[in-house]
Amino acid sequence: MISKEFTIPKTVKADSGADGHSARIVVEPFERGYGTTAGNALRRVLLASLEGSAVTAIRFEDIHHEFSAVPGVLEDVTDVVLNLKRCRIRLNDKESVIFTFTWTGREGPVTAADLFAGQDIDVFNPDHVVFTCVKAGTKISMEIKVARGRGYVTADQFELEHAPLGTIYLDAGFSPVVKVNFQVEDARVGHRTDYDRLILDITTDGSISPSDALTEAADLLIRHFTIFIPKEDEEGGAGGGGIPEDSELVQLLTRPIAEVELSVRAANCLKAERVRTLGQLVARTEPELLAFHNFGKQSLKEIEDKLAELGLSLGMAVGALGDIPADDPADEEDEPKPRRRKSADDDDEDEDEEE
Repeated sequence: MISKEFTIPKTVKADSGADGHSARIVVEPFERGYGTTAGNALRRVLLASLEGSAVTAIRFEDIHHEFSAVPGVLEDVTDVVLNLKRCRIRLNDKESVIFTFTWTGREGPVTAADLFAGQDIDVFNPDHVVFTCVKAGTKISMEIKVARGRGYVTADQFELEHAPLGTIYLDAGFSPVVKVNFQVEDARVGHRTDYDRLILDITTDGSISPSDALTEAADLLIRHFTIFIPKEDEEGGAGGGGIPEDSELVQLLTRPIAEVELSVRAANCLKAERVRTLGQLVARTEPELLAFHNFGKQSLKEIEDKLAELGLSLGMAVGALGDIPADDPADEEDEPKPRRRKSADDDDEDEDEEE
């Protein structure tokens, strides 16, 4: 007998490396071919679409282009730029930061830990040498810009028209994932051995764990695919909105407001706005109710307490049960007087009236 149901992966096993930067993640079972499909998609997103941090621009004092030599520094500007691109960092602020680094200390190598000390930036290769000071006491000053981004961005996309003279822009590799490989093996389910086992080997720069990177990549794919899934009809009412017609909830939501013990003031405010049933009431939000004429915070609290007793609350999604008909027959009987929407100037007056 041929099964018509798709087999969905049920197990995920992660084996992390000693440094926490690498992991082997095994997922199974997939239907034949789906291991490769999932592996390809995840690998592409992991390598190119996760958010990370990088140095995007620098400016040395009295240096005007990247082919210059820096006084007191063994490396030229080009080598310093390459070393900065290899710094594995994480900016803890959502906005980019620009700071000035000044070195007047010892002779010898200046590391990433020295460069980003005192900044809200985590460094994951602190011993990485950025440049080498060849003379103790030499003043070396540079401005550094660190930003967050995705994928690989070339230097020309960072260039600003009014940037200070001597600003050098860097190609930035923002991705926190260094390497991703995957392989697909045969997996056994019952007597069948033609299922797929997906094995992912993920290495990061330390700013994110491999498991978290995989979770973020999967979430990004899901958010892109949801556009192809039709949303449930929220206007379908009790029969089409997901609430069974004969459910107790529907019976409660169709209950008239008049049967609920509310104060005369609150009941009249709702009546004036043609809110006749509990369904029409719970579909409203706090700001909508407070916009009703003569409706104040005391009336709001009274209604919220009453709804809580019934197991309801404001702002519920109840579909057509919350709609107010354009032609309400009760309007002819009530003969409502012309009314206006409450403005912010009426708030104090309403509070005084309720007191």
